[in-house]
Amino acid sequence: MNILKLATLLVAFCAGTAGAEWVKLEKVSHRPNPSNDGDSFHASANGKDYYFRLYFVDCPETQTRLEDRILEQAQVFGIAPKNVLKMGKEAEKFTKDRLKKPFTVWTEWMDAQGDSGMQRYFAFVTDSEGNDLGQNLVGNGLARVYGAQADHPEGPNRMAQWSILDQNLKRAKAQKLGCYSDKVK
Repeated sequence: MNILKLATLLVAFCAGTAGAEWVKLEKVSHRPNPSNDGDSFHASANGKDYYFRLYFVDCPETQTRLEDRILEQAQVFGIAPKNVLKMGKEAEKFTKDRLKKPFTVWTEWMDAQGDSGMQRYFAFVTDSEGNDLGQNLVGNGLARVYGAQADHPEGPNRMAQWSILDQNLKRAKAQKLGCYSDKVK
């Protein structure tokens, strides 16, 4: 692992430990945007527009310009690089479908960086049925457990979250879901 990646992971880890005050946004709406993908998306709540990035998860990329990232994800998911983009689109569709109805966002306004013109914030997202979006993405084989983390303000804490995500990942692999499907290799 190169020093830049290590520094990025350290910053991401520390981002979840900053102790900022959590804000709960309810009745949030998903908004179409070309930069949306499985783990990052535009939304609106209370008359304001936002751009969120999920804690704990990383979905396959949807943009060809991120070649190094695509190669890394291909290796992690055990799929051909061309299939990373295909599965990235599946993850994007999954997120869009899950967020068709108003949903809830918990954020502490931690900068999730990114290269769009709009600031992006890390968040936990719960769909209209009360399901954690990140856990569902991992459980359907559409994301790896990776990235910034935090203790959810209503639980679970980060250690319990890692355990849940790890169990979901093992189940997705065993059931050959999403990126782990024999059809994708």
